[in-house]
This record gives sequence, structure tokens and C-alpha cells, in this order.
Amino acid sequence: MAHPDHILYLISRLQEQAFRFLSRELGQRGIQGIEPSHGAIIRQLEMHGSLSMSQLAKLIDRTKPTVTVLVRKLEKNGYVTRIPDPTDGRVTKISLTEKTKALADDLQEVSLLMIQKVYLGLSDTEQQDFVDRLENAALNFTGE
Repeated sequence: MAHPDHILYLISRLQEQAFRFLSRELGQRGIQGIEPSHGAIIRQLEMHGSLSMSQLAKLIDRTKPTVTVLVRKLEKNGYVTRIPDPTDGRVTKISLTEKTKALADDLQEVSLLMIQKVYLGLSDTEQQDFVDRLENAALNFTGE
């Protein structure tokens, strides 16, 4: 059993292992150019349709410059496109391409496989408790 003081190390290790798993699973499906950091953007665009950079940044809790870099990589690989906002010519919205929409089943399957790995051996109650405790820990850092 790991010592409670190792919590941040364990969270970091979990993230690294999950990212390696994700990269391997995407690669086995022939999906190139999508990195783990792109997942939140793709998910928000699936849920909300076209979004501005500011909206994306807020939804995924990242800075606008960070989102801009991530979107550029997705755009370069043909996964998103920029479209002018029909109501405000100063705003550009980001939208998923048909290429990405065609990958929806594969992306969902990989996501479910990752979640199954994380929760392997935990009851539904333990899963919820795990999530609640991690969320509480994250909230302890907000508003500093």
C-alpha cells in the first residue's frame, strides 16, 4: 500500500499510464494526431457543437492560449475546423469535422476501456466515493 503522502505522485502516475494506454489504443485503431490533451476539446464539441475559443477554454478549465495551441494541432490533422460566427464577425467558432465525427464510436470505445481500467475491482459505491474524494481534493485548490 502506498503511503498517503504519495497521493500526488499516484495521481500523476495514473495520468501518465492512462495517457499511454490511450495513445496505444488510438494507434491500434489507426487514429493518428489525437493526443490525450485533445480529448476534453473533442468531447465538448461533441456535446455543444461549435464553440468559440473562449467558450472552450472555460468549459475545459484551460487558458485561451493553451486551447489555441491544442485546437491548432487538431485543425492541422483535420479533426476540427474554424467557422465564422454568423452573429458576430469578430468571433471564430471551432467545429468538429466529418473525419472526427466518423471516429466517434472508436473514441467512445477507448474512453470506456480507460474508465473500466480505472475502476477495475471497485464497486459502484467505491467508484462514486473515489470520484467524490478526488473532486473534493481538486476543489481544495480553487480560490487560492
